[in-house]
Amino acid sequence: MEGIVSLLDEQHYRVVEDLWTELEQEFSVNGVYITPYPHFSYHVAQHYDLDTVSAVLERITSNITTFQVRTTGLGIFTGDSPVLYIPVVRSLELTQLHEELWNELSAASSGVQEYYQPYQWMPHITIGFGDINGDNLPQIVRWLSERDFTWEFTVNNLALIQETGVKQELKARFDIQNQPVPGESSMERLHWRPLSRAALERILRVREQIIKNTGGRVFEDSTEVIRQMREERTRELMGESEDEL
Repeated sequence: MEGIVSLLDEQHYRVVEDLWTELEQEFSVNGVYITPYPHFSYHVAQHYDLDTVSAVLERITSNITTFQVRTTGLGIFTGDSPVLYIPVVRSLELTQLHEELWNELSAASSGVQEYYQPYQWMPHITIGFGDINGDNLPQIVRWLSERDFTWEFTVNNLALIQETGVKQELKARFDIQNQPVPGESSMERLHWRPLSRAALERILRVREQIIKNTGGRVFEDSTEVIRQMREERTRELMGESEDEL
C-alpha cells in the first residue's frame, strides 16, 4: 500500500520513535516498523500516478500555511490484528485539507482504501500494528495508561510513502513554507490554482478587443464589448455541445 501523509514535526517525531523503541524492548513488538516514519495518513491506495500526485501536493503546500493539530488519549482499532494508536483531533482546517486531498487524488489513484473517505476518516498516529494481539494488548495498554498523550504539534508538510515490496519508503516530501496569518484560516487559499495558458490567452484576447473597440480607453465603455465576448463564448460552447450530440 501507498499513502499520502503528514510526517510529525521534529519534536513529536522523536517522541514516537522513542515510544516504538520502548515497546519493542518491553514487549518485543516491532510490526509498526513496516512504515518507519511517525505520521498520520490522509489517503491510502494500492498505486498513485506519481506525476499527478506530486503536482497536487506541490500546489496545496504552496497555497496553505502551517497549522496546529492536537492529539488526546489512546485508541484501538479492533479485529483479528488490533491497531494501537494516538487519535488526532479532527479540526476544521484538518477536515478541509483532507477533503481537498481526497477530491484531487481520487482520479490519480487505484485500489483506494475506503476507510479514509471523508465521512469516516479518523486521523491517527499508529504506535502498534501487526504483532499486537489479544495476549499482549492488555499489558501494553496498562503500561501506557499513565502516559500523557495530549499533544499539540505543527503540520508543516505533506508526503508520499510508497511500497517497496519489503517495507514502505518515503518517496517525496513537500514542505509547507508559508507561516500563519493572524485572523486568517490556514486553508484560506487551499483551492487556488495557477492560471492556465489557455485562460491567460483568452484574457489577453478580451483585453485586445476592448482596447480596439474603445480606442485605447480600456476602462471606459467596455461593458458592451464584454457582453459581446460572453455571448460569443456561449455560442462556442453551444456549438461544441451540438457537435457532441
